[in-house]
Amino acid sequence: MTRIALLPAAMALLLSCASPRRETLATLEPSVLQFYEQLRWFNGEISKNYVPPAFRAAFVDQLDAASRKISLSSIEIIRITPDAKAKTAVVRMRVAWTAKDEDILHDTLVETAWENVNGNWYHTKARVVDGPPVPLLFEK
Repeated sequence: MTRIALLPAAMALLLSCASPRRETLATLEPSVLQFYEQLRWFNGEISKNYVPPAFRAAFVDQLDAASRKISLSSIEIIRITPDAKAKTAVVRMRVAWTAKDEDILHDTLVETAWENVNGNWYHTKARVVDGPPVPLLFEK
């Protein structure tokens, strides 16, 4: 009888612990998708909101310089992998791009790190896994 009485209390405790994680994860995918959609079009005014505040000005300048050197054909998200505590995540994606002074379509596999700070997801690091580096955006 005691076990039956403890079951609802245990379930309530589990649900209350899982709720903040679930809410945090619910904002991860939309943040990632919005950031890379805006990055694809070199829209710094929106994409900068997904970069830590201390790096936003430099990010917008770098994005502006990149827009003059390369064209992004597509950014395909392959997977989004959050950690168990929903504080960080790894995003793997494929970037198709061309340098504006050549007609060669390049394909680069990139892994990016994201961090959750006070309920906001920020793109913090990137590394090229395979393929040529993407000038000014994803370099080795």
